[in-house]
Amino acid sequence: MRTTYDLFAETNPAFVSFLLYRFVKSYSGDSDEAPHISLAYLVVPLAVSQRLEASFSSTNSATGFLSWLNRFPEVRIGLQQDIEVARNTTDQGIRAALFSQLLELGNNGTMQLGGAKKPPENTKSKLSDMPKQAVSRAERLGTWMSGIGGPATIFSALEVRP
Repeated sequence: MRTTYDLFAETNPAFVSFLLYRFVKSYSGDSDEAPHISLAYLVVPLAVSQRLEASFSSTNSATGFLSWLNRFPEVRIGLQQDIEVARNTTDQGIRAALFSQLLELGNNGTMQLGGAKKPPENTKSKLSDMPKQAVSRAERLGTWMSGIGGPATIFSALEVRP
């Protein structure tokens, strides 16, 4: 039986809200596109899981989401269970991000950067190694996911349901 401890290693609501903030910021990039809130339920377990570190460490932001999945199809194994286990943690992180106005909900269920004062750019560099890697993975997922279409395409490629 696989343990899910790695999903909760660094998942307090404040950390998850920061992780989601960096995901949204990376996803939005220089465009006006914003990620759908449903993607948060993928990003948290994918970014926080140490099980997937090897698949991320051999990629960069130019690799692309579908290329990553083709190179590492094992990413899909157990992902539906990881999503379900991380659901409460993701909910709490979303609530913290919305309550603090770090993020806000936009049209059609999108997550956008909120009106609150933004965390300093060097915040990530002040984190210890494991949380810093999780934030980097969330940023990479934001960049990758922004280029492949809507949530239905992403969920289908991962072979999971929302």
